[in-house]
Amino acid sequence: MDLLATRISALANEKRLWILRWLKEPDAFFDSGGTTSRHGVCGLTIAERLGVTPATASVHLKILTQAGLLHSDRIGKYTYFSRNDAALAALADEIRHF
Repeated sequence: MDLLATRISALANEKRLWILRWLKEPDAFFDSGGTTSRHGVCGLTIAERLGVTPATASVHLKILTQAGLLHSDRIGKYTYFSRNDAALAALADEIRHF
């Protein structure tokens, strides 16, 4: 039950919902000029799209990652993020059968 509450809490913010939506189709929402890779989308690029500081975006990304809804991959000084679609599907199933 704790994981369910953590994940629902992570989704209770409009900016975090936008992040998940954008990461579903990153090529449609982000310029691929070095900001996207097979590892995901750079956190700085996500911050820019959200219209917030990198520190604020980092908080949102950390909450989604800790809830297991995002994967993060640190490469050098940058962190790239991608959706954890398996976790999102499991969450949808759990809510459906709650």
